[in-house]
Amino acid sequence: MTFDLWDTLIQERPGGSDKVAKLRIDGIASILSARGTVHTDEELESAYTETGEFLEMTWRKKRDMPVGDQVLFMLSSIDDKLASKLTRKELAEIERIYVESILNNPPVLLPGANDVLRSVKEKGYRIGLISNTGRTPGSVLRIMMGRMAILEYFDTTTFSNETLVRKPSEGMFRVTLDKLKVIPKAAVHVGDDADSDIAGAKRIGMHAIHLVAVGKSPSKVADGHVKSLDQVMDRIERL
Repeated sequence: MTFDLWDTLIQERPGGSDKVAKLRIDGIASILSARGTVHTDEELESAYTETGEFLEMTWRKKRDMPVGDQVLFMLSSIDDKLASKLTRKELAEIERIYVESILNNPPVLLPGANDVLRSVKEKGYRIGLISNTGRTPGSVLRIMMGRMAILEYFDTTTFSNETLVRKPSEGMFRVTLDKLKVIPKAAVHVGDDADSDIAGAKRIGMHAIHLVAVGKSPSKVADGHVKSLDQVMDRIERL
């Protein structure tokens, strides 16, 4: 079995992305200020936004970008020579702030997440995670999942910043199934996104269960639909 992460097992707190963005921008500003390189809040916020727009363009092509490259893009958006003026230690600290800020304002587990993972594990299934990432890489998401006490359920975790391709690309699913040593028709994927999760999984021959959020339309190609995680185990057993 494989699971999506965002909006399937975890969910951002209200205003969470804005709070994390501020932590990133304020932290980077502090480092630049300490070395006497002062930039206005507007410059930093504009560079952060520009980086996000570039990421969105990259993601639409079903590709991803390493976090180090995201940081360099943001710094070049502030000043095209800024990165070359920083020491290796300063660059490393900026990248640390960029990737770890979410740990100071983490998302929350969705109701039933821990229970469904425990039930699936107790049934003897091998479990994989297949997750697209944003500005927070898989290395930090694993730390976060460990603190949430759900990382232990997974036999393998696949994140798009590490594969450099994004769901619904087949590569994300194939690399995970290879690690689990299972063929697609013997696997089930659970996710909330009709395209990235459901269509992507079905395209390579997996079964797929759609966790349908309020106000969303059920996928027409899914093998089953659930409204909450506590319905997943029952739906899997009826496949």
